[in-house]
Amino acid sequence: MEYQKLYLTNNECFKREKEMTPTGIVVHSTGVNNPYLRRYIGPDDGVLGPNPGANHWNQPNIKKCVHGFIGYDKDKQVRCYNTLPWHYRSWGCAKGPKGSFNKSHIQFEICEDDLLDGDYFNDAFSLAIDLCAHLCDTFGISVERIVSHKEAFRQGFASDHGDPHTWLKKHDWTMDDFRRRVFTKIQNNQC
Repeated sequence: MEYQKLYLTNNECFKREKEMTPTGIVVHSTGVNNPYLRRYIGPDDGVLGPNPGANHWNQPNIKKCVHGFIGYDKDKQVRCYNTLPWHYRSWGCAKGPKGSFNKSHIQFEICEDDLLDGDYFNDAFSLAIDLCAHLCDTFGISVERIVSHKEAFRQGFASDHGDPHTWLKKHDWTMDDFRRRVFTKIQNNQC
């Protein structure tokens, strides 16, 4: 599994350096029509491209952070970036009545487009499957412990969000389909 590493060292979550032992994965999607990684990750490393709004998450006082992002670089190539050490607690799903998966789950965002581009969807979710297979293999995480933000909410460990189900549904996928593909990749030793 190939990914770029650009830690969000100025983000408040990174600075707190609270550690965890990963026991699951939460898959998010950003919920806005902007598939470019530079919206969330900065500064420009020559691959991302500049963020004209200077509103990336690598700044003080940002109260959200995840372990990674999948989306377009400046040349519209789908890439994965690791933005927080895998063993750090993230600030990705808030909390629910039973607590928070921020304390136990690796979390990443897939940058949404208008939800209609089938090629982008396939490329982004294929990379997400690769990432999940890699993380499951690396940390001994069971595929059943991969959840969406929506599923994390339903289980009582996240705020009320529906991602990435709206996007999956537009392409006739479910989270069960996603998990099956991760499982197949692991079984075929492709992680």
